[in-house]
Amino acid sequence: MWVCMFQQQERFRTKIAHFQHVEKMSEKLFKVASTLSIPILATEQNPEALGKTVDSLAKYLASQEGTTTTTVAPRIHAKTQFSMLTPEIRSALLAHGPSGTIQVALLGIETHICVLQTSLSLLREGFQVHVVADAVSSCNTQERALALQSIRDEGGNITTSESLIFRILADAKDPRAKEVFSIVKEYSSSTKDALQALCPA
Repeated sequence: MWVCMFQQQERFRTKIAHFQHVEKMSEKLFKVASTLSIPILATEQNPEALGKTVDSLAKYLASQEGTTTTTVAPRIHAKTQFSMLTPEIRSALLAHGPSGTIQVALLGIETHICVLQTSLSLLREGFQVHVVADAVSSCNTQERALALQSIRDEGGNITTSESLIFRILADAKDPRAKEVFSIVKEYSSSTKDALQALCPA
Protein backbone atom coordinates (compact mmCIF):
# COMPACT_ATOMS: atom_id res chain seq x y z
CA MET A 1 0.00 0.00 0.00
CA TRP A 2 1.41 3.38 -1.04
CA VAL A 3 0.76 6.72 0.66
CA CYS A 4 2.19 10.18 -0.17
CA MET A 5 3.12 12.56 2.65
CA PHE A 6 4.22 16.13 2.13
CA GLN A 7 4.63 19.61 3.57
CA GLN A 8 5.15 22.72 1.44
CA GLN A 9 3.95 26.12 2.61
CA GLU A 10 3.75 29.26 0.49
CA ARG A 11 5.66 31.39 3.03
CA PHE A 12 8.89 29.55 2.13
CA ARG A 13 8.74 30.23 -1.61
CA THR A 14 11.51 32.84 -1.57
CA LYS A 15 13.64 31.06 1.03
CA ILE A 16 13.90 27.45 -0.17
CA ALA A 17 16.41 26.55 -2.88
CA HIS A 18 14.62 25.47 -6.08
CA PHE A 19 11.19 25.78 -4.46
CA GLN A 20 9.52 25.90 -7.89
CA HIS A 21 11.01 22.55 -8.89
CA VAL A 22 9.82 20.90 -5.68
CA GLU A 23 6.36 22.31 -6.33
CA LYS A 24 6.30 21.10 -9.94
CA MET A 25 7.50 17.58 -9.15
CA SER A 26 5.02 17.34 -6.27
CA GLU A 27 2.27 18.38 -8.66
CA LYS A 28 3.33 15.63 -11.08
CA LEU A 29 3.30 13.03 -8.31
CA PHE A 30 -0.11 14.15 -7.07
CA LYS A 31 -1.61 13.85 -10.55
CA VAL A 32 -0.30 10.30 -10.69
CA ALA A 33 -1.49 9.62 -7.13
CA SER A 34 -4.98 10.75 -8.12
CA THR A 35 -4.89 8.47 -11.16
CA LEU A 36 -3.72 5.49 -9.10
CA SER A 37 -5.97 6.23 -6.08
CA ILE A 38 -3.01 6.76 -3.75
CA PRO A 39 -3.87 8.70 -0.57
CA ILE A 40 -2.08 12.01 0.05
CA LEU A 41 -1.47 13.24 3.60
CA ALA A 42 -0.33 16.81 4.24
CA THR A 43 0.91 18.75 7.23
CA GLU A 44 1.54 22.43 7.89
CA GLN A 45 4.22 23.57 10.32
CA ASN A 46 2.71 26.17 12.68
CA PRO A 47 0.42 27.58 9.93
CA GLU A 48 -0.63 30.62 11.98
CA ALA A 49 2.95 31.87 11.76
CA LEU A 50 4.22 30.15 8.62
CA GLY A 51 1.20 30.20 6.34
CA LYS A 52 -0.78 27.70 4.33
CA THR A 53 -0.01 24.94 1.85
CA VAL A 54 0.82 26.02 -1.70
CA ASP A 55 -2.47 26.41 -3.59
CA SER A 56 -1.32 24.42 -6.61
CA LEU A 57 -0.87 21.37 -4.36
CA ALA A 58 -3.71 21.88 -1.90
CA LYS A 59 -6.26 21.35 -4.67
CA TYR A 60 -5.20 17.71 -4.99
CA LEU A 61 -6.03 17.17 -1.33
CA ALA A 62 -9.48 18.66 -1.82
CA SER A 63 -10.16 16.05 -4.51
CA GLN A 64 -9.63 13.31 -1.91
CA GLU A 65 -12.45 14.38 0.41
CA GLY A 66 -14.45 11.39 1.62
CA THR A 67 -11.65 8.83 1.22
CA THR A 68 -10.60 6.53 4.06
CA THR A 69 -7.61 8.75 4.82
CA THR A 70 -9.58 11.99 5.09
CA THR A 71 -12.19 10.44 7.36
CA VAL A 72 -9.40 9.55 9.82
CA ALA A 73 -7.31 12.74 9.60
CA PRO A 74 -7.93 16.28 8.39
CA ARG A 75 -7.17 17.04 4.76
CA ILE A 76 -4.26 19.22 5.95
CA HIS A 77 -3.03 18.69 9.48
CA ALA A 78 -1.52 21.56 11.50
CA LYS A 79 1.39 20.72 13.80
CA THR A 80 4.19 22.20 15.86
CA GLN A 81 6.49 19.15 16.08
CA PHE A 82 8.92 18.84 13.19
CA SER A 83 8.08 15.25 12.27
CA MET A 84 4.95 14.86 10.15
CA LEU A 85 4.16 11.64 12.02
CA THR A 86 1.65 13.13 14.46
CA PRO A 87 -0.83 10.84 16.26
CA GLU A 88 -3.51 11.77 13.71
CA ILE A 89 -1.28 11.07 10.73
CA ARG A 90 -0.16 7.79 12.29
CA SER A 91 -3.81 6.74 12.65
CA ALA A 92 -4.47 7.68 9.03
CA LEU A 93 -1.54 5.56 7.86
CA LEU A 94 -2.43 2.57 10.00
CA ALA A 95 -6.00 2.66 8.69
CA HIS A 96 -4.51 1.09 5.57
CA GLY A 97 -2.79 -1.81 7.37
CA PRO A 98 0.21 -2.66 9.60
CA SER A 99 3.20 -0.33 9.33
CA GLY A 100 5.34 -2.96 7.59
CA THR A 101 2.90 -3.07 4.68
CA ILE A 102 2.83 0.71 4.13
CA GLN A 103 5.19 2.37 1.63
CA VAL A 104 5.43 6.11 2.31
CA ALA A 105 6.61 8.52 -0.40
CA LEU A 106 7.94 11.69 1.26
CA LEU A 107 8.31 15.07 -0.40
CA GLY A 108 8.36 18.76 0.48
CA ILE A 109 10.38 20.96 2.79
CA GLU A 110 12.69 21.26 4.59
CA THR A 111 14.78 18.19 3.84
CA HIS A 112 17.08 18.48 6.85
CA ILE A 113 14.32 19.22 9.37
CA CYS A 114 10.77 17.98 8.73
CA VAL A 115 11.56 15.46 5.99
CA LEU A 116 14.51 14.01 7.92
CA GLN A 117 12.67 13.77 11.24
CA THR A 118 9.60 12.28 9.54
CA SER A 119 11.75 9.68 7.81
CA LEU A 120 13.40 8.65 11.06
CA SER A 121 10.05 8.48 12.89
CA LEU A 122 8.51 6.34 10.16
CA LEU A 123 11.50 4.00 9.94
CA ARG A 124 11.51 3.49 13.72
CA GLU A 125 7.88 2.36 13.53
CA GLY A 126 8.45 -0.07 10.67
CA PHE A 127 7.11 1.92 7.73
CA GLN A 128 8.98 1.75 4.42
CA VAL A 129 10.25 5.21 3.45
CA HIS A 130 10.94 6.60 -0.03
CA VAL A 131 12.22 10.19 -0.14
CA VAL A 132 11.77 11.79 -3.57
CA ALA A 133 15.06 13.58 -4.24
CA ASP A 134 13.73 15.89 -6.96
CA ALA A 135 10.78 16.89 -4.76
CA VAL A 136 12.53 17.88 -1.52
CA SER A 137 14.70 20.87 -0.67
CA SER A 138 16.05 23.16 2.05
CA CYS A 139 17.16 26.76 2.37
CA ASN A 140 20.78 25.59 2.10
CA THR A 141 21.59 22.91 -0.45
CA GLN A 142 24.41 21.54 1.70
CA GLU A 143 21.89 20.73 4.46
CA ARG A 144 19.75 18.88 1.94
CA ALA A 145 22.58 16.63 0.74
CA LEU A 146 23.63 15.67 4.26
CA ALA A 147 20.03 14.96 5.29
CA LEU A 148 19.46 12.64 2.33
CA GLN A 149 22.61 10.74 3.24
CA SER A 150 21.42 10.42 6.85
CA ILE A 151 18.08 9.03 5.68
CA ARG A 152 19.83 6.52 3.42
CA ASP A 153 22.13 5.48 6.28
CA GLU A 154 19.09 4.77 8.47
CA GLY A 155 17.48 2.53 5.86
CA GLY A 156 15.36 4.96 3.86
CA ASN A 157 15.24 4.78 0.07
CA ILE A 158 16.26 7.86 -1.93
CA THR A 159 14.52 7.91 -5.30
CA THR A 160 13.28 10.28 -8.00
CA SER A 161 9.75 11.18 -8.99
CA GLU A 162 9.85 9.28 -12.28
CA SER A 163 11.51 6.20 -10.80
CA LEU A 164 8.91 6.14 -8.03
CA ILE A 165 6.02 6.52 -10.47
CA PHE A 166 7.11 3.51 -12.51
CA ARG A 167 7.85 1.49 -9.38
CA ILE A 168 4.29 2.06 -8.19
CA LEU A 169 2.72 1.44 -11.61
CA ALA A 170 4.76 -1.79 -11.99
CA ASP A 171 3.17 -3.02 -15.24
CA ALA A 172 2.55 -1.32 -18.59
CA LYS A 173 -0.57 -3.50 -18.93
CA ASP A 174 -2.20 -1.69 -16.01
CA PRO A 175 -5.37 -0.07 -17.42
CA ARG A 176 -4.30 3.25 -15.90
CA ALA A 177 -0.84 3.15 -17.50
CA LYS A 178 -1.76 5.25 -20.54
CA GLU A 179 -2.88 8.12 -18.31
CA VAL A 180 0.25 7.82 -16.17
CA PHE A 181 2.47 7.87 -19.27
CA SER A 182 0.67 11.01 -20.42
CA ILE A 183 1.38 12.75 -17.10
CA VAL A 184 5.05 11.75 -17.22
CA LYS A 185 5.30 13.13 -20.76
CA GLU A 186 3.54 16.36 -19.76
CA TYR A 187 6.19 16.99 -17.10
CA SER A 188 9.23 15.72 -19.03
CA SER A 189 10.81 19.15 -19.46
CA SER A 190 10.07 20.16 -15.85
CA THR A 191 11.51 16.86 -14.64
CA LYS A 192 14.74 17.44 -16.52
CA ASP A 193 15.04 20.94 -15.02
CA ALA A 194 14.33 19.65 -11.51
CA LEU A 195 16.90 16.87 -11.79
CA GLN A 196 19.56 19.25 -13.08
CA ALA A 197 18.90 21.61 -10.17
CA LEU A 198 18.36 19.12 -7.34
CA CYS A 199 20.20 15.96 -8.44
CA PRO A 200 23.20 17.07 -10.50
CA ALA A 201 25.44 14.26 -11.75
